Amino acid sequence: MMPVGAVVQQGTTAQVGGQVNHAPTTLINEGSTVLTNDDFLGRVENTRSEIRQLTSNVAEIGTIHQRVLGSPDNSSSAQLENLVAQTQILNTRIKDQIKFLEMDAAKSLRNGSKNTTKDSQVRTLRNNFKSQLEDYEREETLYRQRYQEQIARQYRIVNPEASESEVREAAEADWGDEGVFQTAVRSIQR
Repeated sequence: MMPVGAVVQQGTTAQVGGQVNHAPTTLINEGSTVLTNDDFLGRVENTRSEIRQLTSNVAEIGTIHQRVLGSPDNSSSAQLENLVAQTQILNTRIKDQIKFLEMDAAKSLRNGSKNTTKDSQVRTLRNNFKSQLEDYEREETLYRQRYQEQIARQYRIVNPEASESEVREAAEADWGDEGVFQTAVRSIQR
């Protein structure tokens, strides 16, 4: 039985590369004690470390995107899928930890002693995390644009008489693991 006023912070489960990864589920009891500043700052440092890992993952995703665009192969695609899944799990874990820290900082306020250290640490973490999520979104958007441009170029080579609307439609289509060239070669061989 859960204590009255308790909030459950759900963990996440995802399968990555054949193994199941669990982010913990944390029970946060509103009546529980507030973290000491040292414990709080320890959690802040751990979350900063995870945000640095997120930064590293986003950079690696960008590198793999370049590799996939240059020479699509199954190993790069599988590596990309694995890293994206790990990054999504990491995003959730960071978000949950920031929520936990925000709740702890709010409990500090409710106990009558405004803890500006906790408030500023949470605000900084939230801003850093938001910045990294925006970088991640920019990388994904840039990849989609470059992928569509590549498909459009390939489609124009294979179909030089294609109209702009046909090229645009081809660029927005899902070519899966096959590109325009592979599809054209397959259709010629039939």
